[in-house]
Amino acid sequence: MIHAIGDSFTFGEELATQDLAWPSILSKRLNKEIINQGCPGTGNTRIVKRIIDAVSNKSDLVIAGWTECNRLEFADEIGIFDVWAGKNFSGTKWTGQGKDWTHRVNLIKYMTAYDTPEYHYVNWLRQIILTQSLCKLHQIPCVMWISFGANSLHKKYNAEHTKLVEQIDRSMFVQNSLLINSMEWVNDAPLGPNGHPLELGHRRIADKIYASINR
Repeated sequence: MIHAIGDSFTFGEELATQDLAWPSILSKRLNKEIINQGCPGTGNTRIVKRIIDAVSNKSDLVIAGWTECNRLEFADEIGIFDVWAGKNFSGTKWTGQGKDWTHRVNLIKYMTAYDTPEYHYVNWLRQIILTQSLCKLHQIPCVMWISFGANSLHKKYNAEHTKLVEQIDRSMFVQNSLLINSMEWVNDAPLGPNGHPLELGHRRIADKIYASINR
C-alpha cells in the first residue's frame, strides 16, 4: 500500500474527478494501490500526522507533498482547522451551522497582522528532519516534494539556518532539491480558476515522482 499525502495538489482540486489526479496516474504506472490522502487547504501539521499514520500502518511507500509553511493548524470546541494567514482572511469558509465563528475570524486577523514567516520556515525544516528520521527508523521508503510556496521561504532563509538544512536528506526529495516546487513543473500548463493544476499538470507531477521512485 502506498500513501500519497498532501494538500489540494494531491487531492486533485478543480479536476473533474480524482481519477485524473497524480496519485491515480501513478497507481496505474506502478500497478500498486495508492491511497490519496490529499486535503484541500491543509497545512504541514496534518501532513506530519498522516506520515506518522502511514508509518504506523507499515506503508510500502510514503509520498509526501509539503505545502505553504504558514498554513497553521488549530483546534477549538468545533473541531480542528487550518488558518492560512492573509489568505482566508474573510472567514467566509466558516459560516452558518448555527455556530459562532468570530474567534476563528479574529485568529485569522491576528495571524495575518503578526505572521512570522521565518519561524514557520524553521518549524517546517524540523518537520522534514523528524519525518525523514521516522521513515528511516522504520525502513519505510519516502519520497518528498513541494507543492508550492515553501521553497520561496527556503530560498530566502536557508543560509541563516544551515545547521538544520544540512540535516535534511535531499535524496528523499524529487529532483534532490528543496528549491523546486511543482508550480515550476506545471507553469505553462492549464490551471483551474483557483490556480490548481489540471490534467496535464497532474501528469507532469506524476512523471516527476515516478522518476524519483525509479531513481
